[in-house]
Amino acid sequence: MTTWLTCTPPTPNGPLHVGHMSGPYIAADVLRRALAAQGEDVRLTTGMDDNQSYVPRRAWADGSDPVEVTDRYTRSITTTWRDAGVDFDTVVLPRGEDYDARVRAMFRALVDVGAVVPRAMQLPYCEDCSRWLYEAYLNGACPHCGSGTNGNACEQCCRPNACHDVVDPSCIRCGSPATIRPVTLLVLPLEPMRDDLTKYWDSVDMPPRLRAVCDAMAADGLPEILVAHPSDWGVSVPVEGYEDHRIYVWLEMAEGYAVERPTAPDGDVVGRPVQFFGIDNGYFHAVLFPAVNLALGRHELLAERFVVNEFFLLNGQKFSTSRQHAVWAEEFLPVAGRDLLRLHCMLRRPATRQTDFTLQDLARTEAVMDSWQRTFAQTVRLVGATSEPAAADPAPADVRRHARHAARAVDDIRAGLTLDGFDPAAAAAGLVELGERVARLADEVAATAPGTSARAAAVAVLRETAEQFADVAAPVVPDGAARLLAALRSGEVPRTKLFGLGA
Repeated sequence: MTTWLTCTPPTPNGPLHVGHMSGPYIAADVLRRALAAQGEDVRLTTGMDDNQSYVPRRAWADGSDPVEVTDRYTRSITTTWRDAGVDFDTVVLPRGEDYDARVRAMFRALVDVGAVVPRAMQLPYCEDCSRWLYEAYLNGACPHCGSGTNGNACEQCCRPNACHDVVDPSCIRCGSPATIRPVTLLVLPLEPMRDDLTKYWDSVDMPPRLRAVCDAMAADGLPEILVAHPSDWGVSVPVEGYEDHRIYVWLEMAEGYAVERPTAPDGDVVGRPVQFFGIDNGYFHAVLFPAVNLALGRHELLAERFVVNEFFLLNGQKFSTSRQHAVWAEEFLPVAGRDLLRLHCMLRRPATRQTDFTLQDLARTEAVMDSWQRTFAQTVRLVGATSEPAAADPAPADVRRHARHAARAVDDIRAGLTLDGFDPAAAAAGLVELGERVARLADEVAATAPGTSARAAAVAVLRETAEQFADVAAPVVPDGAARLLAALRSGEVPRTKLFGLGA
């Protein structure tokens, strides 16, 4: 069976920051590499999120055109993925008539089955800008938790809003207080789908916090979701009387994932997706997309598990492209290299709680890679300098003791790089422990008398353990692992570093 991994499409309204990379992108690539190394057919897919209202919002700030914004930052994002070693099999660009036609067909199908219906509602409006306010155009406080929010969904409590219920609504562009105007909008009522959604939530693998979001929404009565807004940016609504409305971009994304679905090799089948995303996108993946796919009978698109990350903070505040509060990955990579970025993002990955990016933590990760450089340079010299064949005699007791500890660490790392047990932070921490164990093992080998059968046996153990390190490290630090394996085979320490950048 083909394993299908997906990542939330990024919005091309700015470059990717380290917070983005620490969430879905590097983690999904780590799992992709680990499963592929085990011989599985695995596909990693994503797309772009061009039709987000955050794109024209960025264009306002830049004094540019939204299309130019999407082109510029799509190039930046895809280059960053490449430089970080995140290798997607498919990246769907939501452009062109074929794509738009698929989105409109999905929307039309939802209308035809009665899942999307019109409602006389209210929506905030900016008199000064002559613009309906929703999503990125709207500012206020969440009606559920009181946190600052934009329209349609709150990043803090992860619950949707109806825009008109946002407290103290104002225009994000000019700051003017919003007026509330009556308007007929198209909505997706979720309450009629309660039983089907509840059954799905019971079947899917999701973290406790996301399950709590689903439970809280169900307890309050599942809401009606706005699925189109009066706007000039996005895919047009294929319903008479709503020609000046655009399909809500998060509803559009349900079809975007359908476009991403890979084709399996002959005779194989594609599994349901394993979706990687941040907790702020949790409601969309756990509630909105399943509702769409259940309504349309597309059960093959229902995710079988969610791999969710919390926020990676910078100086105690959420990384933010729109607020320019970030460490940009495209600036980090040329200085630090992909292996340091990948290792640090996995060690500090905010899987179940928020974590913070600090220079002190980064320095500690750099120190780990420096220690690996010393350890494995010594290891290669010891292995390459020994010409004696491995002896039948056992290695010294201390060597065997360190090897046993190393073997347990290898098993734990491998367990953390499986689909069922995926825990990239634990796997990365296990690599740190394994590197320390190899360092002790190398010291024991160096202390064993040269030319003896004990030395030959000890070197054989060291070589095997170092090769195991290279094997389990490859999904996290692919460059260093490849250089280490090549050096072990040649018996020569390269002039450039095994781990890290520089000579």
